[in-house]
Amino acid sequence: MSEEPRFIVDTMLGRLARWLRILGYDTVYHRRLEDWKILKIASEENRIIITRDTGLHRRALNKGLKSILLEPDDMAERLALIAYLTGIRLYIDLDRTRCPICNTPLLRVSKKDVKDKVPRKVYELHDDFWICPRCGKVYWMGSHWRMIEKILEDARRIYEKLRNDRRRLFE
Repeated sequence: MSEEPRFIVDTMLGRLARWLRILGYDTVYHRRLEDWKILKIASEENRIIITRDTGLHRRALNKGLKSILLEPDDMAERLALIAYLTGIRLYIDLDRTRCPICNTPLLRVSKKDVKDKVPRKVYELHDDFWICPRCGKVYWMGSHWRMIEKILEDARRIYEKLRNDRRRLFE
């Protein structure tokens, strides 16, 4: 199996970094990363740069680095384009998901392990929990899960359209 892509996301794309992490992809993001540092990290760690900055994108390509210039504002469109260009999954693998805050792989934990770490109502309503061993944040499939699934469903539909449009070009 080929190695999964790893990313570095520029300062304008913090929400996207969270999504890539939730999908299980190692994604570097810091609010104050300067362009030179993004280029350096991408080069040293073999990461794909994702940016909205045309200048950064051009400098990356001139250095022989992989870079995606992201134009869409819609998250489903962004994810579909990245999937089309890099082959990422557009579903959440609960055994690979990462902390959207600090990028650390999450650990599935038993319900009793989080009893004192989540609100009582959450504890009563949910059975599946994940914890970040680095920052300690606890995650569960709350009401936001429907929104996540909807965006991923839209992304898969857009991805299929991109693939079909390309196929038609070569028929």
